[in-house]
Amino acid sequence: MGEDIRGKTIAVIGGGPGGSATAIRLMHLSRERGLGVRVVLFEGKDFERHYNQCVGVLSPPIEEILRGRLAVELPYEIFKRQIYGYRLHAGGKEILLVGAHRAGATYAVRRVMFDRFLLECAERAGVEVSRSRVTGIDFPPTGRYLRKGRRDRVFLYTEGGMLKADAVVGAFGLDDGMIDIFETATGGRYRRPGKFIQTYVAKIHVEPSFIEKKLGDIIYAYLFPPGIPNLEFGAITPKGDHIIVNVAGADAAVEDIFAFLSTDVVRDHLPPVSLDEQEVYRGKFPGAPSRGAVGDLYLTVGDATGWLRPFKGKGINMAIETGILAADTLVECGISLASFRRYEERTRLLREDYLYGTWMRNLCKVGEVMGTLGTVLSMAKVDQGIHDALFNAVSGHDSFRNIFRRYARPAVLADVAWNYLNDRRRKA
Repeated sequence: MGEDIRGKTIAVIGGGPGGSATAIRLMHLSRERGLGVRVVLFEGKDFERHYNQCVGVLSPPIEEILRGRLAVELPYEIFKRQIYGYRLHAGGKEILLVGAHRAGATYAVRRVMFDRFLLECAERAGVEVSRSRVTGIDFPPTGRYLRKGRRDRVFLYTEGGMLKADAVVGAFGLDDGMIDIFETATGGRYRRPGKFIQTYVAKIHVEPSFIEKKLGDIIYAYLFPPGIPNLEFGAITPKGDHIIVNVAGADAAVEDIFAFLSTDVVRDHLPPVSLDEQEVYRGKFPGAPSRGAVGDLYLTVGDATGWLRPFKGKGINMAIETGILAADTLVECGISLASFRRYEERTRLLREDYLYGTWMRNLCKVGEVMGTLGTVLSMAKVDQGIHDALFNAVSGHDSFRNIFRRYARPAVLADVAWNYLNDRRRKA
């Protein structure tokens, strides 16, 4: 066990879902147990006007997590639309995927409104929110620099002053400036994710009647859109009075989203769009885990860990879950590197799902090259098991780990090969 957290000061860098969840959970546990923990959260972004490069889809069991672990009830005005299904395009075929919503509903939200709401919940819980950026960090010296009477607190320097903290939670996402600061401050013990997936997002304003006619409550998803080799994924997501179009790929460039917007299967679901006037937002999400996600006097949560699962990233869910687990670890295990290793143990299933998701992503790439993805979609129209596997993978209703264990059996793969060969014979 590490040093007791009673009366300690915890700094949280980043006020997105991961940082807010960490701070809220810490304050609730501190109050319940009479620990007197001080939580200071730093966020330099203004959620009133800064855009977040995120589609803004909340997947189950998000409501259960927020209500049960953070005592947060989402207000009605945050929801722009409830999503009931996915129309998946892959391998020249398409299928409508609609599954049971026993695990909870899926909602499209405006991301900045959601972030602003969670940050306000943190303030109401007693978190000290500093609307300033962290510009530097000094961790206590380690290794050969150890000396008697050494400093044992972390110094954080910000645009609004400085803070001495007993531990730091890094919830800074993929902010390049903050990552540089953190890597330098930890002496390279923390290393950013080794790979990134580039993403581009376009927001198209339309009349709600157009959305009801063309999209309804369905997300249109495209795996490996044909003719655009840099893209692994594209999607059209309906909101309240606008549509979000996003694309992603390790080598994606801005030209690729315009190529995606120009394809017939995408244009059919959009109003006339002037590509020259269309604004596009660029972002990225991790494609590989970071190194040193925990260390002396620090934990990282959310995208900073690099544990985001491929395709259906569920980045908001992952940020909130890791934030809650980080807070639980701090309170129950104390402050020390050995204690923080318990956080790694508690997040094992999340990290495993990244690995299973990587295998799924590679299988899909092979299927695209070999031409078997279309066969899988055709089989899913008559095979409930394959349909459910696709729905759970695309919607995020189940983990990739469970999907692999239930459906990626030799007999199923043999059926795919058999049907693919039969399709080839009929076309020959």
